[in-house]
Amino acid sequence: MTMRIVAAVMACSVIAHAQVSPKTVTGSYHFTTPQTAQGFEEAATIVRTLTAAPQVSTDTATATLTFSGPAESVDFAAWLLPQIDRATGDDAIHEYRLPSGDVGRVLFIPVPATPQATQELLTILRTVADVQKIFSFTSNHALVLRGPDWQVAFGAWIADQLSQPAQKKPDPTPREFTVGGPDFRGMGHGARINFLAGMTSPQPTQELLTVLRTVGDVQKVFNYTAAHALIFRAGDSDLKRAEWIIQRLDSPAEQPSGAATFTAPEGDDVTRIFHLRNGTPQSLQATVTGLRSEIRINKVFCTTIPATIVARGTADQIAAAMKWMTSHNALFE
Repeated sequence: MTMRIVAAVMACSVIAHAQVSPKTVTGSYHFTTPQTAQGFEEAATIVRTLTAAPQVSTDTATATLTFSGPAESVDFAAWLLPQIDRATGDDAIHEYRLPSGDVGRVLFIPVPATPQATQELLTILRTVADVQKIFSFTSNHALVLRGPDWQVAFGAWIADQLSQPAQKKPDPTPREFTVGGPDFRGMGHGARINFLAGMTSPQPTQELLTVLRTVGDVQKVFNYTAAHALIFRAGDSDLKRAEWIIQRLDSPAEQPSGAATFTAPEGDDVTRIFHLRNGTPQSLQATVTGLRSEIRINKVFCTTIPATIVARGTADQIAAAMKWMTSHNALFE
């Protein structure tokens, strides 16, 4: 009985030792540039969310931020705050490597960076680059990121490409990037940025995004309005199909592209773009409904500018779709 009690006490001692919290340390930082109440709140949020310091307080009267937590969090915060405590940004690489293996990085987005552009860029980095720990510091257009090396590198590349000076006629050549790290949810390691030439208004851009998602199976895709750009990530076959769809649909109205077909390298998987005669929103939607209900093509969507139907299915389904639209006097070709 005595031995059992001793063993139980030793086991509890081991468990208690294993559950001892890491030592809490405290740090503080005094801002040297003028900050608004919003700026202090943003800085506090950045420290909480990115450094994981559980206790953060601000003293606006003395322009001081105080933070407490594990040494790793406090050291990261002590490095981070001076990086954003500046009136304007620069092109230098501001990077910090944490003992856990994560990387912290501060990026400065050249002005003008509107609130909409900043929010879109944050959404792109979260949805396409998988960077979940990211926040903006409004006063000097800074973005602060934390994550695995491959996420931060991918996010920095996207931000750099989208921050280039706007061109009157953007280069249509896709920007390419090979994503490192795991193949998250089978999304692939290929990434592209396409600067649109013809689709520069909201409606056709949103239609193109929907086509890429519903027909092209590209889920990690988002647009950046300020540069008329699409940013997406996908597997090899989906990436090629997406590029093909963009090039076919993003053509000037005076240069309509004819019938076009994309055949996947594996399986009976064909995508075709049909141009419709006098395609009104009502007739386009009626065509989509007909193809879904009568031909059983589920991956089909329409665009109004230009007036097209984008359908994906087996070779027999695509042939049946063409026959169906011909009989309904819908084809432009």
